[in-house]
Amino acid sequence: MFTHSFDVISIGAATVDIFVKSNDFSVSHQELVLPYSAKTEITQSFIGSGGGATNSAVAFARLGLKSAAVSLVGSDPLSHYVYQDLVANHVDTSLISQEKNSSDFSVVLIAPDGGRTILTNRGSTCLQEKHLAWSSLKSTRWLYITSLEGNLNLLEKIIGFAREHHLKISLNPGNRELAQPKLLKPLLPFVDFLLLNKTEAQTIIHSDYSDPNFWQKLKALGSPIVAVTKGRDGAHILATQDYYSPIINTQPVDETGAGDGFGSTFVAALIHGCDLPTALHWAIKNSASVVSFLGAKPGLLTLKEITRHPAYASQTRKSPKTKIQKR
Repeated sequence: MFTHSFDVISIGAATVDIFVKSNDFSVSHQELVLPYSAKTEITQSFIGSGGGATNSAVAFARLGLKSAAVSLVGSDPLSHYVYQDLVANHVDTSLISQEKNSSDFSVVLIAPDGGRTILTNRGSTCLQEKHLAWSSLKSTRWLYITSLEGNLNLLEKIIGFAREHHLKISLNPGNRELAQPKLLKPLLPFVDFLLLNKTEAQTIIHSDYSDPNFWQKLKALGSPIVAVTKGRDGAHILATQDYYSPIINTQPVDETGAGDGFGSTFVAALIHGCDLPTALHWAIKNSASVVSFLGAKPGLLTLKEITRHPAYASQTRKSPKTKIQKR
């Protein structure tokens, strides 16, 4: 009898994220403000791996699953952060490709309320078909696909491969995929779980959230399960039965990685055999923990923590039981 080598393989970007927080930062009219031509003291900082593939792969591993990441990194010193984080979290790195280019990195400026402004330097590490070990992809149960930097030809090939080999597919498209709706939409009926935030959902259906047909338009995309996260306003799950959950009341330190934490945790719960309300509850719990720490990975919960312990970190002010509501 065939045994899968992995429970889930994450495909997408691997970056290095440099987080900077300062008491001198302020927010004015939806803009992050810092003193001009001044030496500003850093009050908190963190450097670690980022990107949808590494964030989700670590989340899966923490939740007791055998995970691997498929990404492309450069040969510069920054790539060491990616490998170190993944190895430390028991994520298989054998499917990561490395070329003599510069790695992607971001500088994340954290506002006092936990919001952030991200400055991104995209290196030369965009995944191409040649970077995927296709024979190894057969040995998993799920593929968790994050942004492919607009390479919809590759996305179509991955989805076709997954369908051919009876693999489950999760998709969290990036802005460059969403900018090509005519190419993206025909692929969505073949995606088992589609993750969008509110802005992405509005973009893909060309409709405002206030549209009374907003939810039906999302369902018409054809994915059996669609999640729409709304930041501090909670999250919706659209399926044969729809569900909504508010957030868990936390004091956010950094909102980076909340979406990755939500989506990967939801899929992890499905792999563990949970029903949709439980999967939503897990996802809300883990995203609340993620935003209680600086960086996308330090707050990710283990399977024991997410199933047994309601309190996540000292920053948490209140942890009421999440109310799962039918829409």
